[in-house]
Amino acid sequence: MRWGFVLSHPRVADLSSVASGGGRMTWVTGVLAAGCLAVGLFHIARLVVLRRDVASELAHAAMGAGMAAMFSPLDDPVPGPVWTLVFVLCLAWFGGAVLRSRTFGGDAGHHVVASGAMLLVLAAGHGPGTTRTLGMASVVALGLAGYFAWHTLRCADRCRRPEPAAPGAARAAVRARVLEAPGPAAAAQLVTAAAMAVMLLGTI
Repeated sequence: MRWGFVLSHPRVADLSSVASGGGRMTWVTGVLAAGCLAVGLFHIARLVVLRRDVASELAHAAMGAGMAAMFSPLDDPVPGPVWTLVFVLCLAWFGGAVLRSRTFGGDAGHHVVASGAMLLVLAAGHGPGTTRTLGMASVVALGLAGYFAWHTLRCADRCRRPEPAAPGAARAAVRARVLEAPGPAAAAQLVTAAAMAVMLLGTI
């Protein structure tokens, strides 16, 4: 699989070549890849330090790493079927959680949508070009892009909310508070949500 397909999609690539040439698109995909990778590392740090919400943190980390691989102008060392298996497992795990809770809201519902979106993009990247997203799948991709655009705005609102100041504490406790605080977590999700919206639009 060619992982640089998202912004190399013929429609996007043609527009970019008119506007600025292929070199700038490589720069854009590199920045998006670095941002998504940083999100993945952030959630790994949360998992190691906070040691809770293991499934959710692993899913966020997998999404960040998977999106970084897709945006990267370099070849992805992880085979495509491995990523497919990862997101099928995420979809099954959180889909079960949604069924048990009988509600689609909350973190589990978001992971179901995100895992489904990743699987759609993975399917679109198989074979020559990305023509598999024609027809009904394009409508689904557009709807998912709208969801992630909305989620980006929601995360931006969370980032603007003031956080209560804490009294002086040990450095390790301060690090834990930074990882636990809602602001950084919302900023991380903002990055992946915005990148996912771009990725989905690139498959249409």
